[in-house]
Order: sequence, then structure tokens, then C-alpha cells
Amino acid sequence: MDHVLTCTTEELALLVTLCGYPSVAKGIEEAAVGEKSPAEWTSMMEGTIHQLQLKRLWDYEKERRDEIPLSEEMQQFITQYIQSNWILRCTNIPNQNLLMFHHVEKNTWLTHVIERDIIHEFAYVSSDEIPNIIKDYYSFSTNRFDDMEAFNLSDKAFDLLSHKGRLKKFQKMCRFSPKQEHSFHQFVEDLDKQDWSLYNISFFHIPSYEEDPSLENIVFFLPSVNGVWIIEYTDHPSTPVHITLGSTKEWQELLEGIGSVVRYE
Repeated sequence: MDHVLTCTTEELALLVTLCGYPSVAKGIEEAAVGEKSPAEWTSMMEGTIHQLQLKRLWDYEKERRDEIPLSEEMQQFITQYIQSNWILRCTNIPNQNLLMFHHVEKNTWLTHVIERDIIHEFAYVSSDEIPNIIKDYYSFSTNRFDDMEAFNLSDKAFDLLSHKGRLKKFQKMCRFSPKQEHSFHQFVEDLDKQDWSLYNISFFHIPSYEEDPSLENIVFFLPSVNGVWIIEYTDHPSTPVHITLGSTKEWQELLEGIGSVVRYE
């Protein structure tokens, strides 16, 4: 892992603006703090210049020559970040942070950790490092278990599980065997501990920074004291959402599968 930059949202927005992507910069900032008027935006960017100067990221000589006041390396990094065509996104809502990987070229990716929509940390990594980085990022601690826990849901039933208040409606809709009922109650207990929020890892293709990303694949999961609940879509006609309590080994296999995808890209 080769660290590149740690900065605030405002500093990142200014760097992106200076490199010629003002609309992208405004989107970065507004995603964190909401919409700003043109006057507020200008004032914020002007104030942030001093922060880049304090961090020695501002090139006074280039500014004197009326050039972009950033090093060539910084400009290259920002361009690679903005123009990446593939992004792997790993959510962690309970800890209020986000891990992303932006494809640079061949087996080189750029990690991007966002802490509470305030701090951004970037580093270059190889595709081979990604599975272990994700594993360390989540750091799930589980016990060994022997019993298989699994059940299936319809799309509509699965959508109801995003809010605790819909649980009664869900229970009226679904029928489980005694074994599945036990699995479901265990899943709900774990979901409640996470404030009814699932984790997910999603893979996006972005044809151009000016276009919206398209979702290529997504997997949902949830930590448990007895393993990791893995939620995947199948071809079943009525209940395509398959939820199973995987072991630590199965969690590692899932991450290795993600590693295979990013190595291919």
C-alpha cells in the first residue's frame, strides 16, 4: 500500500476543481454538506486555499506562472481518481465510514476511505491486496458453529426488512419451516443490533465521469456472533433472495471471489 493523500472534503473538492473538474468537485462537497449557493461555494474554496498551503500542496511558483498550482504528481492522482471507470464500494453504516477502490490501470487500484463524510484517505494498492484490505476493514469476529442456517425470501419481503416497523407485515407475508423460522429469528436479532442496516459491497462501471455509474453486481451481508449472513440473488422464480449464515471460511471465499473480479478488470 502506497499512501497518497489524507485531506478534508473541502480540500478534496478544491483539488478536483483546480484540476479542471468543477462539477465533480461540487458534487463531492454537496454530498457531504448539502447544496451551496455560488457565493458560499466561492467563499469556501477561497478559504480552503490556505489549508492546501499549510499542507505544502500549493505550488507558489506555478501560481506565479499562472499554471495549476499543484505538482504534476498531484494532478495525475486527481485525474486517475476522477476518470476511473470501475469502482468497488464497501459500506459500513454503523461506523459511519466507507471504503472504495477506484481502478487506475491493469492491477493498480486506488483505495479511498471516507470517515464521517469529512476525512478522505487515499493510497495505491494492487488488486491482490484488495481481499485482505476488505477483511481488515470489516474485522468481523465470529465464533465457530456447526449448524446450517438459511432461508429464502421474495424481493418484496426482502425490501420490508429495511425497517423494524415493517416486521409484522413481513411476518404475515412469509411462511417458514420450523428450521427456517429459527434461522430467520436469529437473522432479525443480528439485524436489530445493526440498527436494521445491511452492509453491502457493490461494483460499478462508469463509462465517463460525466455519466451516471451503472451497478454491475452487489452482495449484501450482516455480521453475527456465529458467522456472517450472506445475502445473494438466485434464479428462483418466487423467492430469489437466498440468505445463509456463512462461516469465516465462506466469508473469506466471498472476498477471494471479489479479488478475482478486480484482477480481471
